[in-house]
Amino acid sequence: MDCAAAMSGFVTNERRLVLRVEDYWNHLRQDRAFPRTADIDPVELDDDWCDCFVMNPCQPPEDAVFLFVGPRLLENARLPEDWSRSAERRARDCPKDSMLGRSVRYIGQVLQKRTPVSVAEVFEEAGEEVRLRGTLFPLSSNGRDIDAILGAANCARQEALRANQPTA
Repeated sequence: MDCAAAMSGFVTNERRLVLRVEDYWNHLRQDRAFPRTADIDPVELDDDWCDCFVMNPCQPPEDAVFLFVGPRLLENARLPEDWSRSAERRARDCPKDSMLGRSVRYIGQVLQKRTPVSVAEVFEEAGEEVRLRGTLFPLSSNGRDIDAILGAANCARQEALRANQPTA
């Protein structure tokens, strides 16, 4: 996919998922503190939407409710495709060591700092090194209260990185 054409109403040349979504978030918010939840358009996010999630935050943060979880995040967490639609799912319901579970640990920081929070972790899964990169973005319907969080996360697996390196 051509990254410059990744979002139909917004153009970015950024190659990295979290920076593309950050560019999109900044584009939507314009001069406001936060974009509105209703501003988020899965069509504009195109294929990046598969690596995103949306939550309604609350206190305590582990009680935050998923509104949407992208299929690649569900696959990585080994969750069924209908996991977030089949019942009300909360942050505490995520497999703790999955990319999704590791990303939602930062909900409290987003609520406290009222800014996007980046996630960068290296962990081992099934004997393989995984490099997680993600960002959680605050959203607000009224411009003051954070009533939703847009998250974007993906990873690089060491085996895939080795396979893509040229051999000497």
